[in-house]
Order: sequence, then structure tokens, then C-alpha cells
Amino acid sequence: MRIRPLSDEYPEYYGRYIHLVPDGEIEETLRTQQTEMMHLIRQVVEETAEHSYAAGKWTLKEVIGHLADTERVMSYRMLAIGRGERAPLPVFDQDAYVAAATFNAFPLARLLDDFEAVRVATISLATTLDEAAWIRRGTVGENVVSARALAYIIAGHERHHFTVLRDKYL
Repeated sequence: MRIRPLSDEYPEYYGRYIHLVPDGEIEETLRTQQTEMMHLIRQVVEETAEHSYAAGKWTLKEVIGHLADTERVMSYRMLAIGRGERAPLPVFDQDAYVAAATFNAFPLARLLDDFEAVRVATISLATTLDEAAWIRRGTVGENVVSARALAYIIAGHERHHFTVLRDKYL
């Protein structure tokens, strides 16, 4: 069984996500989350998916798009660090990504398919990292992070937004 990342394997900010991840195999957690998210969002009526719960907040479609985008970025980081990339990886501005995307123009089912495809790829990547790659550290911006911390950040980030979707949108 793979152990949770240690607190020196990620910037303090990401602890809020990592602490949301239950104990157990991270790959199984990612699979379970995928099933739960698909079940939750498939109950949403298309017309309500373009509304936000408050002024200045993303729409439900934008949240789903944000989840897929963020997971892509974090998975790439996990891949690069796991494979021994020595160059610092770039940071990304989540608000700029959402603003540049056209998530509301897509059917919700299409955005869910995209999220599911990204999650399947993330799980596949996580299962191919050996122990040396799993604990390898790299740099994102000016921060050090391990490949395994990134897997936990992905799971915790999804869990954070799952709760927001359930509690504030639905």
C-alpha cells in the first residue's frame, strides 16, 4: 500500500486538499470519486448547469471544466516529476483558464465525458509510477512537490469541488 505524502512534499496551501483524501489506495479513491461525480452530475438538468449559486461564481459547467483542466495540469506535473524532469514546471492561473474556455457552450454531458476521460488517464498514469517515481520530487514555480503529493492533490481538489457542487449547486 502506498503511503500518504509527507508534509514536506507539497506547499502548505495544498494540505487543505490532501487532508480531504481518505486513507487507502489512492488509485481506488480516484476510481470511487469518478463514479460518485458522474452519478451526482448526471442528475443535473442542462438548463441549470449554466447558472452559478452566487454572483461572481463559476457556473456548474465551468466547475466541471475547471476540474478537468486542473486535473490535466496536475497529471502532467505528476508525469514530468515522476519521470525525473529537472526544469521547474510552470504555474497556472485557474481563473484565466476558465475565462478563456467556453465551457458553457458545451452540453453538460460532453463536459462530463471529458472529465471522465481525464480521470481514466490520471488513474492509468498513477498505476504506472513505480515507487522511485512516486516519491520523486520536482519544482512547480518555486515550490517543491512529489509525484505522490500531486495524486493526492488531484483527489482532494476533486473532493473539495464535489462538496461545493453538492451543497451549493444541487
